Amino acid sequence: MNQTLAARDTTTKENAYLALARQGRNGFWRYLVTLAAVIAVSIGTTLVLMVVAYVFEQTLDPNAYSLFTLLMVTMLPFPAMLVTLWLSQRFLHRRPIRTLVTPARKINWKAALISGVVWFALAALGDLVLSFLQPGNYTFSYDSGRFWKFALLSLVLVPLQTSTEEFLFRGYLTQGLGLLGRTIWLPWILPSLVFGLLHSANPEVGLYGFLWTMPSYIGVGLLLGWITLKSEGLEPALGLHAANNLYASWIVTFAGSSLPVPTLFTIREFNPQVALAVFAVSVAAYLAVFYLFPSFWRKPAPDLIVEGENHET
Repeated sequence: MNQTLAARDTTTKENAYLALARQGRNGFWRYLVTLAAVIAVSIGTTLVLMVVAYVFEQTLDPNAYSLFTLLMVTMLPFPAMLVTLWLSQRFLHRRPIRTLVTPARKINWKAALISGVVWFALAALGDLVLSFLQPGNYTFSYDSGRFWKFALLSLVLVPLQTSTEEFLFRGYLTQGLGLLGRTIWLPWILPSLVFGLLHSANPEVGLYGFLWTMPSYIGVGLLLGWITLKSEGLEPALGLHAANNLYASWIVTFAGSSLPVPTLFTIREFNPQVALAVFAVSVAAYLAVFYLFPSFWRKPAPDLIVEGENHET
């Protein structure tokens, strides 16, 4: 387990994170039941919240909701989904939900924090460069009366949303798919594609075009999956995803953003081609840091625990 990140074996049995799926009870039907339950809870919670929203807003059109109501309806299903996943791990799969995060005895919160800080800084650097290259395209839109209220709300809701997605896609699905083959390619690529395609209903996709916006969604899924498998832990992905969405909630927004919250700056004319290019450079820069400083992402080998193996069908 003392190999470098770049030289790690690409087989599922050698990957300590994927090997965690062999613990507990891992029959295929348990995955089907869990995914069905998560989807049902998501839909059910959303419907209940829309009924509550109707009482206050007197409309069934989400486009007419106040920003606070819209955030509640879109964000609160995520903690309900996470609780459902936890119950499945506890009672159906019979293994701790910590095994969706790490094969180590303790979660490496430092890795999550460093990953988030690195990505947040890269996002800020990208917008700073663009603000010089596109004079006047960035406007200072800070409104103290609205900003702090929604910034604090985002600080609570956004990590719940992003963590739920990471537990589900880079944790549960990735580990489960690792049981089906010998290499990491299926558990890396398939959850990333599903993750990206599920964002195709976001308003910016329709506004700026599928071909220019979806590569970023699928690309960030591939990035999150890759750093999870190569660090053999979910912590870097948890930090990066939270930082990405908090940046969009606090610092810069644009017309059609899926997070229509008051930010410090607003882009007057959003160019999806430029945004895609900046994203690609940011990914390359992040991976450079990831591979140059592997000690940030990994626990020492003696701390790893991959116990037991269950071949239940």
